[in-house]
Amino acid sequence: MSSRRRPGLRAATALVLTFALGLGFVNFSTPSTSPVTRRTEIDATQYIPLKVASFAMGALRPFFQVQASVQAGRYDKWEVRKEIEEEIKSAPVVIYTYDWSPFSSEAKKVLDSMGADYREVSLGAEWFLASPEQAAKRAELGNLYGRTSMPHVFIGGRSVGGLMEGDPGLVPLQETGELSDSLKQA
Repeated sequence: MSSRRRPGLRAATALVLTFALGLGFVNFSTPSTSPVTRRTEIDATQYIPLKVASFAMGALRPFFQVQASVQAGRYDKWEVRKEIEEEIKSAPVVIYTYDWSPFSSEAKKVLDSMGADYREVSLGAEWFLASPEQAAKRAELGNLYGRTSMPHVFIGGRSVGGLMEGDPGLVPLQETGELSDSLKQA
């Protein structure tokens, strides 16, 4: 696999990261060790910045779909799919993440607040820093479920999407009160 990088991709990466840093969406600090408290009420305003960012990132979905395939290069599709299937079955809740992703961090906070027992599968610090194996897994998640963005959450083996969107997404499940029941059934 070639490790050549394209200047346009590097510039786009720098632009996205700068945008995310400027808006405070990316937090490079270590996670808090404070005890987790369960959320009993949802403050709808807390998600506004991430909802706006999610909408903007959604416009880039076709780019990310193509980029994921290019970044992954050649790989054994069936082997990667088998690995994904095993991971999805390995815990009641499985969440694929990027370490630096504000969407991934918030999704884990939501799951923690609900007391969810989950397995995290990190696909690297960010998409542009993924190893070939991590990139192949991201590309196959896109081929299987139509989304290459992280987080990607599975509850009881079923894809519910990401933080704000998907089928239906983690926050929409929480806002409708369905998340708690889904977690109990998993």
